Amino acid sequence: MCPKETSYDVTKIVHSYPSSSKSAHDWNKIDKEAAEIEGEEDPLNKLFRNIYENASDETRRAMIKSFTESAGTVLSTNWSEVGAGKVEIRPPDGMEYKKYEI
Repeated sequence: MCPKETSYDVTKIVHSYPSSSKSAHDWNKIDKEAAEIEGEEDPLNKLFRNIYENASDETRRAMIKSFTESAGTVLSTNWSEVGAGKVEIRPPDGMEYKKYEI
């Protein structure tokens, strides 16, 4: 005699594990919420992207040069200022820059 075959949707099965927690957590729901938050773009990042996309070649060059030469501490769009020389490292107030040595 053959047992009756049944099919299950494994995505709808909720596993219950022993836990010392007083309340149950729907980890699938939490995972979905975290994925939605990760999918949203940071408004500040969006602003810088828009500035870069709509900028002239000179402005883009200034942004890249200032950011790379200052180790990420300066971002300038003024090519006449940035193109004149090396961009100095300027850490935020109350911080000091330390060079990483290998």
